[in-house]
Amino acid sequence: MISIALTDTTSCAFQSTTTVRQSSRTPTATSLHGIMEAVESLAAEAADTWSIQATPFLEPADASKIEEKFQDRGDVLCLRVFGGRRLSPEPDNNTVKPGEGRRSRFVIAHADLGMDAMTAEEEYCTVVRCENVNVASSNTFPNALASIGVHLDNVGDIVIEDSNTVCFVVTPEVTKQCLRLLSKELVGTGVSLSVVDSHEFMPHGEMQEMKLSRVLERQMERKKLDAGYVQFG
Repeated sequence: MISIALTDTTSCAFQSTTTVRQSSRTPTATSLHGIMEAVESLAAEAADTWSIQATPFLEPADASKIEEKFQDRGDVLCLRVFGGRRLSPEPDNNTVKPGEGRRSRFVIAHADLGMDAMTAEEEYCTVVRCENVNVASSNTFPNALASIGVHLDNVGDIVIEDSNTVCFVVTPEVTKQCLRLLSKELVGTGVSLSVVDSHEFMPHGEMQEMKLSRVLERQMERKKLDAGYVQFG
C-alpha cells in the first residue's frame, strides 16, 4: 500500500489498492500543484500495473481541477465519487442542491479494467447512518471522528438529516472503526450506527463544515508527524 498525505484544508492520505510495500515515510503536499502531482503518480501506477488507485476525499475546488485535467486521459479512467449515489455540483455554485455532493474522491483505474462510476462508488465509499443522536448537544462529527482516530481525509460529506439523524460518508477502511467507537463520542440515548445500502440515496440536509477544534487539529498533526509524514512540493 502507498500513502500520500495532504495537509491544511486538503489534508488527506492517498492510498493505493496495489500490493506495493508502504514506504516508511509518507510525503505531504500543501498546494494544488502538489495534489496534481500526487494524483498523476497514482494514475501512472494504475496505467503501468493495471491496478486501481483511490485518492482521499477532497474539497470541491481541488476535485474540479483534477476532474478537468484527467477527463480526456486515454490510459486511465478517473472516476469522481461522492457516496450515497449523488452527483457533482454545478460549477461555480456554492449551494449544494438535493442529489448533489460536496466532498469527493477519485477512483483511478486502468482504462481496460472496465470500472464504472457506480461500481467505484460502491467499493470506495461507505455511507453510515447515525440515529438517536442529540445533534444540538453533541460534539460536531468532524471532532467526534477525529477523537476516535479517523483522519478527515477519510471522510466525505456529513449531512444532518434531522435533529436526531446524521448520515456521513467514509472510506471503507475506517467503517468498522466508526461503527465500533463513534457512539462513545456522541450525546444521545441509544445512539446507533449502521451502514446504508449502497443503492440507497443519501438524504439532503445541512452539511457540517469539515473543521476541527484547534486542540484536535494539533493532536492529529502530531499523529501524522509520529507516523513519518514529510513535506514535498
